[in-house]
Amino acid sequence: MIDANNQYSKLQSQAKALMSAYKKLQGDYQKVSAAQHTYKQRYGEIIEPVLSGNQISEYDADKSFFDQKEQIKGNPFNEHQVQAIRYPMDKNLRIVAGAGSGKTDTICVKAAYFMQMEQVPASAMCMVTFTKKAANEMKHRVNKFLETDNSRIAIGTFHSIFGLLFKQLLKQVPACVAVGVTGNIQEDSSERERQLFRDLIRKHQLHDLNKEGEKNLRERIEYWTSLTYDVHDMKAFIRKHYKDRNTTFAEPIDSRFYNLYTEFLEERSRQQIFIYDDYMMNLYQALQQYESARQFVQNRFRYIFVDEFQDINPLQVEILRLIAPPDGTGAKLIIVGDDDQSIYAFRGSDPQYIKEFHTVYDTHTIELMINYRSKQNIVQAGNRVIHYNAHDRIEKRMDPFHLSSGDAYVWAAADQTEEAEWIIKKAQERGKAEPFEYKGDQAGKVEPINYTLSTVLYRSAGQLQAVYQTLDMHNIPYVIESSEDIMGIFNISIFKKAFQAWNNLLREDPLTEARAWETLLLGTTQAYYISEKNFRTFMHSHDGTSVNELLKDFVDFIKREQPKTDLTLLQNYFNSLIKLFRNQPASVQVMEFVDPLLQFPVNSKKLTKEEIAWIRKECIAYPSWSKLLGYHQRLRQRKAEM
Repeated sequence: MIDANNQYSKLQSQAKALMSAYKKLQGDYQKVSAAQHTYKQRYGEIIEPVLSGNQISEYDADKSFFDQKEQIKGNPFNEHQVQAIRYPMDKNLRIVAGAGSGKTDTICVKAAYFMQMEQVPASAMCMVTFTKKAANEMKHRVNKFLETDNSRIAIGTFHSIFGLLFKQLLKQVPACVAVGVTGNIQEDSSERERQLFRDLIRKHQLHDLNKEGEKNLRERIEYWTSLTYDVHDMKAFIRKHYKDRNTTFAEPIDSRFYNLYTEFLEERSRQQIFIYDDYMMNLYQALQQYESARQFVQNRFRYIFVDEFQDINPLQVEILRLIAPPDGTGAKLIIVGDDDQSIYAFRGSDPQYIKEFHTVYDTHTIELMINYRSKQNIVQAGNRVIHYNAHDRIEKRMDPFHLSSGDAYVWAAADQTEEAEWIIKKAQERGKAEPFEYKGDQAGKVEPINYTLSTVLYRSAGQLQAVYQTLDMHNIPYVIESSEDIMGIFNISIFKKAFQAWNNLLREDPLTEARAWETLLLGTTQAYYISEKNFRTFMHSHDGTSVNELLKDFVDFIKREQPKTDLTLLQNYFNSLIKLFRNQPASVQVMEFVDPLLQFPVNSKKLTKEEIAWIRKECIAYPSWSKLLGYHQRLRQRKAEM
């Protein structure tokens, strides 16, 4: 009887445990069901990703090809990557590839597939991307998969590939030499081109137009050119939007612009000032004007790969259409990209081209939507954010390969300072969980916060401005991958040169003082669109002049060269520097000479709004010369330690 009672109690206890476990599972199930319901409302039906199984059979003729490439790659291709690599190019191919989906490996292996499985010669293919870095990476991977040092496939940026085609055209169709500006790029070509444009700005009295808006006139011409505007389109645009500017002149502003631009091209042709951008425009004009040129380039390649197609601009699209016409008489296109990753609209790019590619070309589309880069929570957070993009996007979502969990936050900060404080706070919370223990000679020593557990990713050094200050003010140790990025605002070219000149002035070294003033005045001259030649003539006539007399005459020199210049900025700039130079640093706030520097005509155009805001913020945070200099020295020390 006792045994029966014990057994009954034991069973009763087990039943309670099972019921508790059942209730927990029921609660988990309800949570999962609710999450699934929310997910379906936002993204549609849940489709299980194919994370393995690439549909390559033991009996496939290309099995050994994939075995070899997977051994080089280090992991297998997924089903959709295999489909893209094998696609027989009955139509043009659009590969919609999300972030971290292995698109570069896929297209590089597809190029190898053409060569090794379909006997397509390397000379019949080209691969185009937007940056030298991306082009070099593509070359490296193609060579790796072909196990060679030189695949002989034409791989490069739009500029380099279109330049190659134009050079070949000049040999095949000599008449093309008559289009655009031709010649060879010289070491000083860019500077000569900029100087010529500055001289013509002065000649045609277009300073106000040059200062209008966020871009200077040269940058706007580049932007209009990327939209395929010719000089008449540009003139019409200026007449429509700027006709009320410069009304004191007899000749309308659009006519003066037209004269400037035509003279600019004529002078460049006469002086043979040839720059890199000319390759693209010359190819475009040659293909428009000469049928023989079109016939040559349309037969030049069988397949053209275009990476990051969401970043393409109208001019590049028009050239591609002339090389690979939609009627199928030229090369087949393999385009790769993701409309959700388009961020270069300010340069003329338009994601509509990848979204509407199938309406222009006979197209087969394959999606690569498995993210191999990030953990599950990060991919899902990205899906939630991207879901709010414009409704005309290509409908898609990323699926994570890595199903392990991790923390992921989507959080909106009020400003950069709040963002930086939040990042550092999270790093400290993480670091306290696993304190840093020293090894070797310092074994036993422990740091309560382990900062080695945290990494901050950024796109450009300017984005780190608030993080720099927060780290510096809290004396937190850190390492930056690029040793240049560590210098912050002191690595911004205009500010860097000026700071070096100011620093040299304060060293009280007679041997460097004259050179420091000369460097500072040359930078100021260039910031007012005045040639170095004129500056050297001025300095030669003032050899041995006292500093006060030199600065007074220099202001008059600027006034003569640029009659419409407001001298207040210059006077404030030099007055504050003289006070600083004469050992009165305590009475001078850094912003007294930094603010005028940022407003000099060229500086205000060349510096971005973010750079200007960054410099001002740092100089307000370190308001005296001694504090700013100390900050610079700490950054230099940190750079040396790294």
